[in-house]
Amino acid sequence: MCNLIAFPHYTCGGLLTDILNGTWSDIDNRGGIGSHYHSLGKIGDSDTVFKEYDIGILLDKLNRTTMSEGSWISTHCWPTQELIDLFNQVIIISTATSRSQLYRWARTYHYFFRPQWTALQGITKIDKLRETAKNYLIPFGPVHHTKVINLEFADVVENTREFQHAINYKDVSNHLIRWRQINSFLYDQNFWNSDAVISFYQAEHEVKLGRYYRYD
Repeated sequence: MCNLIAFPHYTCGGLLTDILNGTWSDIDNRGGIGSHYHSLGKIGDSDTVFKEYDIGILLDKLNRTTMSEGSWISTHCWPTQELIDLFNQVIIISTATSRSQLYRWARTYHYFFRPQWTALQGITKIDKLRETAKNYLIPFGPVHHTKVINLEFADVVENTREFQHAINYKDVSNHLIRWRQINSFLYDQNFWNSDAVISFYQAEHEVKLGRYYRYD
């Protein structure tokens, strides 16, 4: 029986798959780790949480794939009880905290949206960032189950004790050094004043306070 990593996009599914499988994959063209196993359970995606999916399509894909016993594969599907039952162990990279949501939005903006929005200027750009960031306030939540380890994305980014526990305290320094190099903008001293962070706080202000953000 295989193991599953369930994660929303741009939250280190490729990195974690490499670490747990003991592999070293190439960097892909979107700033991530292009692990083969990282794509085996992908059947769709969502800017928020991918809950509306047909588990039969996922089963069909998995049944047509050769996987070694105990290997880890990844999916963007939020795991229901039915999906959890198919695997020996499940790790959920969750975004229940504001910090995890912010890191996810920052990576998505940096690698996906920013290259597409180079022509946007002024208030048009500000509005586009703020409104899109609202999608990332919806959490990819944890699941409380004996088979499941819930790991916040912020714990991966910040290499906390919780992250080390989830990977059984493996020596993964080479993996983390490379990942930090690829995503150096997350660790830059100016990160907290970046467009991604400012737009996230504006989105959070509007959604949580229920009123428009006022620009001084």
